Amino acid sequence: MADPLHSPHRPVSNGAQHLRVATFNVSLFGKQPGTIITRVNDASNQQVRHIIAALAEANPDVVLINELDFDPAGEAANALARRLSLALPDQAPFTAQAFPSNTGIPTGLDVLGKGRKPTPENAFGFGEFPGQYGFALLSRFPVTSTRSFQHFLWRDMPGARLPDQQRKSGKGDFFAPAVLEVFRLSSKNHVDAVIDVPTLGPLHLLLSHPTPPVFDGPEQRNRRRNHDEIRLWADYLRDADYLVDDAGQRGGLPPDSAPFIILGDLNADPDRGDSEDQAIAQLLHHPRVVDPEPRGAHGTRTADFRHQSMRVDYVLPCRSLSVHGSGVAWFAKDDPRARWNSASDHHLVWVDVLIP
Repeated sequence: MADPLHSPHRPVSNGAQHLRVATFNVSLFGKQPGTIITRVNDASNQQVRHIIAALAEANPDVVLINELDFDPAGEAANALARRLSLALPDQAPFTAQAFPSNTGIPTGLDVLGKGRKPTPENAFGFGEFPGQYGFALLSRFPVTSTRSFQHFLWRDMPGARLPDQQRKSGKGDFFAPAVLEVFRLSSKNHVDAVIDVPTLGPLHLLLSHPTPPVFDGPEQRNRRRNHDEIRLWADYLRDADYLVDDAGQRGGLPPDSAPFIILGDLNADPDRGDSEDQAIAQLLHHPRVVDPEPRGAHGTRTADFRHQSMRVDYVLPCRSLSVHGSGVAWFAKDDPRARWNSASDHHLVWVDVLIP
């Protein structure tokens, strides 16, 4: 088996290897459970072929795949890992780990006060069925442990920006008390997945996909939730005592812990769009984080939405890691690879860090 740190496409500098870490929102979601498994296994599916081509071109050692429907057996994630491994036959293969998502899981309550219909809006995270729009990690290194915050309640975050029944009242009373008793902060999941990298050791990968700060009303519940989902990681890096994971362990990531990298479609641009002011600045300006500002054909922008392009996808290493390069796989129109741009409305983002 090939050594993942000795890729023929990975540069070597002064005896140090490069670890390439990426995130890619692939927009592989279906209307019904299981349809994505069929699509990923379909060798003729053009979207999947373009996704695999873009992934193989970037050749990451680790990549977070956003918007891949979750299935309990991990079939979709495993199929994607197999196809990517086959596209890079001379290199170490990928294994996959899919993570449960709050999307589509019914609360059983009338979240929006419009009646107790089993609608996507009344789920813990917007979704037609449990696991829609989930995420998975593809890695050439073993995942040695995970912490998740899927069940953490929004109300339990001190100073949470809970939505108001009357805009800007500051009461945080949009949700009924019964809803606040159960409503989770994470629209999908927040996961700290630790991988074991040769010569480096443990590396924490902080994975999430906060809700878009749109598709709500004057109460701005999604905009506020997006802010606080991003804030969870900022507080995790401050080792906040209020945080309790799904196993009951309290606290975050102490300053003397192993290195980390934040990954995901965070649905917040530093300057554009509808996110709360300073939402993504909570991470970009965090004292433990460095922003490599990856660039592609459209600068730092990573997603092409209907009305504008924005930077919403991030790979943010800790300051103790040395960044050697970065990029956005958004190719210019005259580039032969530009046909891969249509694989998703997002583009793969990668960062290289040096491993001694």
